[in-house]
Amino acid sequence: MDSKPTNTFKTKQSYSQPFANRRQLPLSIANIPREGSLALIPAKPLTNVYTEIVKRPNPTTSQTTSQAIITKYNKPTTKHIKGDYFEFLLHIEPEFEKTCKTPLDISKRVFYKDWHFYNSHNQKSQIYYEYILVKTDSIKISPKTYSNNPNLVTHTTISIQKIPTVTDWEQAPLYAKQFSSSFVPSTYNYFDYIDAWKYAFLFQNTENKHSWFFYFDKTFDKNQFIPYWFINQWSLHGSHKDILPPSIFDALITFIKNTDQSDKLRPSMIHFFIHCCLS
Repeated sequence: MDSKPTNTFKTKQSYSQPFANRRQLPLSIANIPREGSLALIPAKPLTNVYTEIVKRPNPTTSQTTSQAIITKYNKPTTKHIKGDYFEFLLHIEPEFEKTCKTPLDISKRVFYKDWHFYNSHNQKSQIYYEYILVKTDSIKISPKTYSNNPNLVTHTTISIQKIPTVTDWEQAPLYAKQFSSSFVPSTYNYFDYIDAWKYAFLFQNTENKHSWFFYFDKTFDKNQFIPYWFINQWSLHGSHKDILPPSIFDALITFIKNTDQSDKLRPSMIHFFIHCCLS
């Protein structure tokens, strides 16, 4: 599937424009007619999608994080690389096993229409969390569309600009801030901001073939303190050493050997990607 790449980023003002100019917003939230779209293609079964967050057995657990990373590079022989952690999504009840054949069937039954996560607040959609990250200048987002169908977003590039800490927030995390543009819900707090780094990227196109590309922008403060909640998100969804090409893996080893690794709460991988602006 070919697409024409562009470097245009979504603006803050675009989130208050008509539905046609936004990314696909679920009908249950937009409450307005949807434009025509392609029929959904069932996703392949996901065998481990409901496993609780657990650390897989690791024969090198006695080694430090840095020592564990500095191992001989072996090119992956499978298409998908499993991370070190799994994330709990929901419990599979007996009723689901009887009436649903795949995880996709279950999600259609328990999530709001066109959603890919559960939220007790039915107006805090994926686009709401995306807007929070754009509004706070945390990211720049650039959707790319299919050349033959400008309404089909095939992949999206995310440029990470900053990650505000509680101190940077300049008010108690529970207190709400107001969106500058017309939007419902009209407010958000720091806890919504934390959730945004998880839910803003749970977007899928009508063909179930959307991809994300993330990188730390060159303007990102390389010396800023990275909040622990973001490190947790990175541990779940960030880059894994096994997907790195040999040249990048060698660069990672050099980086580890020549930087301070005494702080075990600062993963080497995330700081490597920040310093090198990798995607």
